[in-house]
Amino acid sequence: MRRSRIEIPVRGTVDAALARTAAAHLLDAAGVADEAGLGFLDAVTDRVLAEAGSGAAKLVVEPDAAGTVVRATIRDGSGADRWIGELELPAPVDPDALALHRPDVDTRTLAEELLRVSSRAGRMASLAAERARELKWHQTELEETNQGVLALHAELAQAGDEQRRALAAARAARDEAETARSRLTFLSAASAHLMATLDQRELFALVRELMVPDFADGVRVWALLEGGGLGRADGAADGDDTPPSAVRAAVAASGPVHGDGRSCLPLVSGSSVLGVLELYRPRALGDDELLLTELARRIAVAVDNARRFEHERDVAATLQRAMLTRLPRTPGMELTARYLPAARGMNVGGDWYDVFPLGNGEFIGVVGDVTGHGIQAAVMMGQLRTALRAYALEEHRPAALLARLHRLLGHLEPDLFATAVIVRFRPGHPEVTLAGAGHPPPLWRDADGTVRTVDLLPGGMLGLPIDPAHTDTTVSLPPGAALLLYSDGLVERRGESIDDGIGRLVKCFSGLPAGEDGPEAAADGLLDAMITQQDSDDDVCLLVFVASEGPAGDGPGRR
Repeated sequence: MRRSRIEIPVRGTVDAALARTAAAHLLDAAGVADEAGLGFLDAVTDRVLAEAGSGAAKLVVEPDAAGTVVRATIRDGSGADRWIGELELPAPVDPDALALHRPDVDTRTLAEELLRVSSRAGRMASLAAERARELKWHQTELEETNQGVLALHAELAQAGDEQRRALAAARAARDEAETARSRLTFLSAASAHLMATLDQRELFALVRELMVPDFADGVRVWALLEGGGLGRADGAADGDDTPPSAVRAAVAASGPVHGDGRSCLPLVSGSSVLGVLELYRPRALGDDELLLTELARRIAVAVDNARRFEHERDVAATLQRAMLTRLPRTPGMELTARYLPAARGMNVGGDWYDVFPLGNGEFIGVVGDVTGHGIQAAVMMGQLRTALRAYALEEHRPAALLARLHRLLGHLEPDLFATAVIVRFRPGHPEVTLAGAGHPPPLWRDADGTVRTVDLLPGGMLGLPIDPAHTDTTVSLPPGAALLLYSDGLVERRGESIDDGIGRLVKCFSGLPAGEDGPEAAADGLLDAMITQQDSDDDVCLLVFVASEGPAGDGPGRR
């Protein structure tokens, strides 16, 4: 048996004390600290006391072969293990180097051990007290830390709430700004579309597109009539021509009126109520009422502009038609003319035709076009027409007449220009004299239907700040031949060059059959072929000459 092994019989309390003493010596030799060893010794002592009465039991205390563990074993009389306790050593030891032996069991030995145990217990008590103080300090620190953490959590929670409120406010402000931006975008786009048309039918169709179905199930537009009455202005054929009381109330109040499944918004331009926009079965307007009120104001401005435009166009068209000439009877030269105002837009008032006698058997015919449109162009056209008749009393040559008109226009209206073709002819005589000023070329057709352009020598537009040179050109117009003068509205189309338009006109003019109707059939056929199937955005003027058998004079004069 190695000397480091201790075997002690277990019979009573003395053996228990001896076992504890022997185990304590072994732990001291292995360098086990008091705190770690006391727990192990207490466990061994308790177990020895529990086994003391069983008889023939013994305690074996020894390190393991590696010197890392001290093992205590209680075995019965047969050598079987009844209990095993182990304590891990702080550092490996050499089991054979533990020079331990079983101490004698006497009072002195036990007293020493008791004193040693008491001393250990005191140290452990002091250590426990110190640790208790440390534990209490740590507990206090922990409580203070917990309170700080709780306070921090409270502050963080409050900050989180404030942040959430701030985020909610920012989100609400952003949504409000986005809504305002969307409304402004809608108003801007709607205004652009409303102001882009001067046709009331198109305008009211656009109003319906803007309102249905986003704001209402349907919309009606009522116009305030002379005398204070109300009539449908949108042209819808729904059979409802009697304004409801809410519409009349909106006119009287000059403000929105709601009720009876409809909302009525007055159309106010400046200080005048022009009509009422009636929305039936409207959506819940809420904040949109301000938007729709502003939209109604812009619709009213657009309606007012369209009415002013239509009035000016009607005045210009009336003025122009009043100035168009009733063609004279000219045996030997059949004449016909046509004038069509623009189908849309303000392009009316600048085109004209005229045929008048010179008093010597000759006649002057002209087709002209004043740039610009509206009343101003119609007035200038009338002035040029009157001036041409006056100048022709003294001057018969077309080129000289154009030169005089050029100087007049530059003096009267420097910002307006004009184009024209003047023809001098004597009915029954085959020669006609022409001169042009920036105008589309006349077309000449013989009796067989062959058509060509009459290439006049270049001459600048009337009114340009230059001194253009206009030149007379003479062409033959035998019986059955025809001459066509026209304004650019007959041949100009968007997306097409004027040369292409003139080419189409040449084909149409050559394809018209010659017959008893003469120039009347030619004029109608040209209009049908060139513009009837499309909305022209310019007015159209044409003058057709057809030479026929008739009294012949002495030919054109050479003044």
